[in-house]
Amino acid sequence: MKTIHFSLDIKSFFVGAFTLGGILLLANFTPAGKGQSASDIIDTRRFQVVAGDRETVILDTQTGRFIVSPGYIGQPRWVNGDFEELLKRERK
Repeated sequence: MKTIHFSLDIKSFFVGAFTLGGILLLANFTPAGKGQSASDIIDTRRFQVVAGDRETVILDTQTGRFIVSPGYIGQPRWVNGDFEELLKRERK
């Protein structure tokens, strides 16, 4: 029976490692034009939700607008509101 001997020199190892690294870098490369622009992305951290047993409130922290789902028996509905409008009403 013949024995098989493999020998790998250091030059071949480095050529193979650099080739593999280059292929992996090119496979993960995304051109700048294909990414989403900043104006198309909504910052989801600006919305906060508070949910209780009877009602749910969703607040837009950037504009101050909110919607409330009151918890009573009947058809579910959402009520719109704005903190600026509520503040004006209280000052009058």
